[in-house]
Amino acid sequence: NKFVNIYDMAKKQISSNNKKEKKLPNNPVMHNPAAVFLRKALPISTGFLMLFTSISFFIGTYDSAQVKLTLFHMGSTIILALWAALLTVEKRIPFNKKNLPFLLPFFAYLGWNLFSFLFFPYKWEAGEECIRFILYGGLMLMAACEFREKQIQTLTRFIILSAWISFSYGVLQVVDGFFAGADIMPWRGFFAKRVFSTHANPNFFGDFIVFSFFIILVRYLQTKQKNLLLLLGMGALSLFYTESKGAWIAFAATAVVFSGIYSNFFSQRLKNKRKLINISAVLLLIFAVALSGWYASKRFQSVSFRAHTWLATAQMIIDSPVKGFGLGSFKIIYPSYRRAQIFYIENAHNTETQHAENEYLEQWATAGTVGLAIFLWLIVFIASATLRRLSERPDITPPSEKDWYLLGYSAALSGILVHAFFDISVRFVSTGLFFALFCGILTALFQPQETEPVADIPKKQNLFFLFSYLFLTAGIGFLGILLCRRFAEVMSPLVFQTIGEIGVGICAWLVLLFSLLGTAFLFLRSAWLSRSACVSLIFLMALPLLSVFYGWFQANHYYSVAVSLLNQKNSEGAVGYFTKAIKFNPLMAEYRQFRGNVLASTRKENMFFSPDRGDNNSPSTDFERAQRDYQWVLKHAPNHALIHQNRGQLFYQDAVKNTQYHMRSKNQYERDLYYQKAKQSMEKAKKAFELSLKIDPVNPATYVYLTSIALMERNTQQAHMWVEKYRSAPPEITEEEFKKRHTNNPAFEQALRGLSSMRNIPPIQKR
Repeated sequence: NKFVNIYDMAKKQISSNNKKEKKLPNNPVMHNPAAVFLRKALPISTGFLMLFTSISFFIGTYDSAQVKLTLFHMGSTIILALWAALLTVEKRIPFNKKNLPFLLPFFAYLGWNLFSFLFFPYKWEAGEECIRFILYGGLMLMAACEFREKQIQTLTRFIILSAWISFSYGVLQVVDGFFAGADIMPWRGFFAKRVFSTHANPNFFGDFIVFSFFIILVRYLQTKQKNLLLLLGMGALSLFYTESKGAWIAFAATAVVFSGIYSNFFSQRLKNKRKLINISAVLLLIFAVALSGWYASKRFQSVSFRAHTWLATAQMIIDSPVKGFGLGSFKIIYPSYRRAQIFYIENAHNTETQHAENEYLEQWATAGTVGLAIFLWLIVFIASATLRRLSERPDITPPSEKDWYLLGYSAALSGILVHAFFDISVRFVSTGLFFALFCGILTALFQPQETEPVADIPKKQNLFFLFSYLFLTAGIGFLGILLCRRFAEVMSPLVFQTIGEIGVGICAWLVLLFSLLGTAFLFLRSAWLSRSACVSLIFLMALPLLSVFYGWFQANHYYSVAVSLLNQKNSEGAVGYFTKAIKFNPLMAEYRQFRGNVLASTRKENMFFSPDRGDNNSPSTDFERAQRDYQWVLKHAPNHALIHQNRGQLFYQDAVKNTQYHMRSKNQYERDLYYQKAKQSMEKAKKAFELSLKIDPVNPATYVYLTSIALMERNTQQAHMWVEKYRSAPPEITEEEFKKRHTNNPAFEQALRGLSSMRNIPPIQKR
């Protein structure tokens, strides 16, 4: 009996120990507070980044979407720094034998594009797009390696929150179209009655509706929350009033994909009605195409613009079919291929086409056939792996949370990919961020689940850690004060009179302060919990990048101030702001070209030193400064809009000035000197104008200048040739409506009549 009692007591003790062990955390990461904090911080930070890039809109800068870019650049840097800190705490490399096969398409895609960038000669101008591409790639890999169902649930909530805000404002804009004044925001009416919400463009808003709609729909099917039906209705209404034809087609095509997957893998009771569902979805697609065609006939300019852009892009592909021109090359190379019809469609000669209006053509043109094949491999790999994972699910079991996410995010990704056939949304952060994250999320869902790695318990603070933490605290404080002062400078010129303008100002400051305080909390809390100097150093290295990326926002503000001053005929005030813009963002050729234009117009001939006018070490004249800026643009963006035209005007004016000096000179030495200068400048002007015609063969101003040069050289035959060449239009212009603008252009004829004054200017010939 004693033996039996001892046995029973031992059995109870073992059972009690097992229960205690079950109560212990299953994941050893829970022992490390820094790892726990960072794992929570990553999805929440990513969610706020998605929210802010979706709802932010700011008109205090020249580019109203610049704030989205700034938030993306800074937010991505913060998130990737947090990921690096997590890897440091857990002492691991995120890529291993188990997940590498799933990440191989990502590495191939990222590697090939960066490889193509190395061989692109104009890296400076393409640098900003390359940096953005690297950030996209980092977020894509981070999501694929770190996010699982719990983290994806957090991201889904942020997407739904973003949709509530964007859709609500979209509906308000719809109401404003019928009852003017409902929208109190200062940007109302940017696109007439077309709805654009907080996305700066109706097409971008349409793309957001398409991919968020199906994530919300899946959430409704999963949870049966009735308020989501209201949200879906608001999204559908807003989508219609965007009048975005590509978004309509993308929505209908995504509905076909969604209904096919849902009826085949998710609902047993719908399998008998699968044929009816598929037919209905196809009919919706046909209706969307027909509706888009009807709207396109009303605004054929948009279709014509895309058609001519695609044809020019196809010629780029033919000229470099294998490796393409390189990452970020499109906006630099495309102007030399741009069709002349584009200038009539846009009714301007100073605009840039930065993207191909078709993601696949742009991938082909910039990354070549190899790059396009890798991109398509990536997409096909994600789609096939997702379908394979869903097909392996037993029919008799209800869908798991992972299955629902696979359905929602695969449908959302397909919406983006279909819309990419007609639009450039994926090239802008309001969609590009989601595209990168969706690719990473789907990859995370269909790869085998792994337990979270073991992280050591942090050690006690040592002197090196305390010093690094002190430097990090000081650096964050300094950066916060600096950015607040700079932002105050951005806000100070703005006038807040209406309720909408006051609301924008308050929201702008709230977002800035929230972002700064949130970043400070994340960095300082993570570093303190880790007790690691390496983590503090990682965050310290991120601070200069945050300053640089905010500087690009500040540069755009200075650029907008300079343009505003130019419109007020204040050239002297504008040139200093252009210089400030260049200082904060030296990658933008446009800033230097505009400053060169201003210096060419002010034309101060005395030599003096002025940092505000771009001098670094020695004094210069405005002619030398303008020439220096134009040379920089030619070196880094040789096909930039109007660069050759502007250079031609600069040398033309110099030739006229030196000709006048030549005639007024009293000694032969001065006459010969000014004669040579005038002759050289006029030859440079002719070459520049002729180069301008290769990029823009329909600009009447170029023909007027060349005619003027011929008259100054007393070459009337050449002058008549340039006049007739313009009036007859270039041979590539076949449209009658465009030809008429050449045969009957009052502005051109008036400019020719003004050339009668050329008779009073002496010819460029030696006396």
